[in-house]
Amino acid sequence: MKAAKRLVQKCMRSLGYDIVPYPPSDYVRRRDSVRRVLDKLSIDCVIDAGANRGQFGSWLRDLGYRGWIISFEPVSAPFQDLEKRAAARPPWRVFHYALGPENGPAEINVNAQDLLSSFLAPLASETLPWSKVVARETVEVRRLDSIWEECLAGIASRRLYLKLDTQGFDLEALRGADGVLGNFLAAQTEVSFVPVYEGMPNWIDSLKEFQSRGFSVVDFMPVTRVAGDLPMMEMDCILARGSKSA
Repeated sequence: MKAAKRLVQKCMRSLGYDIVPYPPSDYVRRRDSVRRVLDKLSIDCVIDAGANRGQFGSWLRDLGYRGWIISFEPVSAPFQDLEKRAAARPPWRVFHYALGPENGPAEINVNAQDLLSSFLAPLASETLPWSKVVARETVEVRRLDSIWEECLAGIASRRLYLKLDTQGFDLEALRGADGVLGNFLAAQTEVSFVPVYEGMPNWIDSLKEFQSRGFSVVDFMPVTRVAGDLPMMEMDCILARGSKSA
């Protein structure tokens, strides 16, 4: 049965179609939304802040994206894996920095689940029992606009997409990009409806910051739901410059 399903899926994809579960899953919604924006805006360079081990970049490659990826990850252990992934799926550059509002060293909380490592302290929460700081690491922070030419050296065509997933630090990274933000056609940021870290912005404040810089909401995509309950905890928001939809 599985072999038959794979054969049918392959045949449909050769015709430009795909077979997906109905109703669509969160994964399908995310895939279709990101793909639609990348294609419609002819994105050829993705800035990936908070790359961790390169999961988002690998996902883009699996999605069919063949343009540049420029990833930033400050924590040492995941950065080593990021380097290997990037080398295997070019064109993909990696930088051992965090993006933020000021240049210089800063201490980051390394979480037991390193995907959740953050400059902010995690809140004690029954909804995220696995979230636990196990170490602190001094890392280098850079304003994106201060290293712009270094990052994009030799990349001629620049239709840019900014992806931020910095665990409560997205707005700080955004502020450090103010000098070059006009180059981006679209952005993706994680917004929170239930706070996960101390002092993190809520979703309304996050959207206001992006909208004040000329971005409009295109779509929301589920990330984390409150376990065993109805409320949504976090969603990724896609925004486009000078557009109410994409």
